[in-house]
Amino acid sequence: MKKFRNILLTGMMFISSLGFGQGASADNLEQMVSRLASDELKGRGFGSEEGKIAADYIIEHFKKYGVEAFLDDYRDPFDHRTSVLNVRGNNVVGFVKGSDPDLADEYIILGAHYDHVGWEVEDGDTLIYNGADDNASGVAAIIELGRLLVENRGSLGRSVILIAFDGEESGLLGSKAFVAQFISGPDSIIRPEDVAVMFSLDMVGMYSKHEGIELGGIQEITNYMDFVSPALEKSPVNVKKYGGGLENRTDTAPFGKVGIPAIHVYTGMESPYHKPEDDSDLLDYQGMAEIVDFMAALTLEISTVPEVMKSKTMESMTEKGSLKIFNPGITLHTGGSHHDFKNDYYKAKSIFAYAAGISLETRLTQWLAIQPEALYQWSGSHASGGILRTHSLTVPVSILFTTPDPSGMGVRTYYQIGGYYSYAFGGNNEGVPLDFVNDYQDTDYGLVMGVGMEIMNFRIGWVMQSSMVDFTINEILDTRLICSYAKIGWVF
Repeated sequence: MKKFRNILLTGMMFISSLGFGQGASADNLEQMVSRLASDELKGRGFGSEEGKIAADYIIEHFKKYGVEAFLDDYRDPFDHRTSVLNVRGNNVVGFVKGSDPDLADEYIILGAHYDHVGWEVEDGDTLIYNGADDNASGVAAIIELGRLLVENRGSLGRSVILIAFDGEESGLLGSKAFVAQFISGPDSIIRPEDVAVMFSLDMVGMYSKHEGIELGGIQEITNYMDFVSPALEKSPVNVKKYGGGLENRTDTAPFGKVGIPAIHVYTGMESPYHKPEDDSDLLDYQGMAEIVDFMAALTLEISTVPEVMKSKTMESMTEKGSLKIFNPGITLHTGGSHHDFKNDYYKAKSIFAYAAGISLETRLTQWLAIQPEALYQWSGSHASGGILRTHSLTVPVSILFTTPDPSGMGVRTYYQIGGYYSYAFGGNNEGVPLDFVNDYQDTDYGLVMGVGMEIMNFRIGWVMQSSMVDFTINEILDTRLICSYAKIGWVF
């Protein structure tokens, strides 16, 4: 009997080592999403009574599956003031303690926001934004992950914190509050270096339609394949993209900004994003189950790996905001240009002008950056002799004085000042080619100044370019090019 029992135990351990038994349940996931994304919960608006019901539902399932409260209570309340209103939100925080005494005081964080954008009345009809994919899918996934991790607690090295965030749709409020209270605040109980990694499961319900998952930001861990590869062997999924950088539009952002590698787990924008049609019947629950199995295997692998190695970019993150040093982008300037005749008190008429090219914002501090650009420029003016145009390669180099980003939303304003050099490689005056040997200068330099705003990866602003060189080879006239542009850009 004893021999038989040992054989049985060995067999069970072997089977357990291959995976999670029956693994994640598609039926469980569908049942949870259907409840969280039901009309009765009216879109789970931040601070609403229906949001509180959703939080109670999550707590009920944490208790059911043996996920403990992180502290004394599963609820972690926080307050947010908007206009004259104080709104109370509630994160729901669960905990699965690791079994390795040397690693149990280090953490893996699995998060998903449970709030959505509520409801509205339009033409007398009530429209409910149920948010099945965004983000009942992620919440159901972390609940099911909690169940699997509790069942496999003996294989878990580091401890796992499971967080259902409130207020994501109102500006990442819940994740910011958690980081401020537990990680970066004066009374914090977790050091950033004790968190190996954070995952935000945000919109994971479209696996088949998206043809895989994306792991946004995982390249900020230099040895990520040390644990991704064995997890894929146990629970294969199609990883469509291994992304770099920090995703600012989900709950990864506050964690990344204090130096914690933060990965966005995601199946794309195939669902009706922020529309009333984002309902539970559209989701791929079998695909969600495969994602949960992979994330469980990945979590177990990370829980025992000796070290999660951060990239240099991630190491440069501070509590005041991320400091991504090199920010390449594209830029387009549209507006007008004219020639100012300094010695004749005369200005030519302005004509349409534009410039387009590439930029490289090189950030030195939170408030200071240097930005060189390389632009093709089409400019000129309308004077008494007709319309004159030049084709130029222009290289502005500017210093950007920027405001800080305390909100963590990637929003800054900036003031720009610098200089430029320009080489004209072609041009004409009423169809006649310009003579850059006898009549016109083919080189130019001058001042650049402007103002603008950065909104995550998007740039908008105004810039003025003022020449310091006489365009004509003529001692009598002093002709300076003035350009004024509205500019837009995108940073990669």
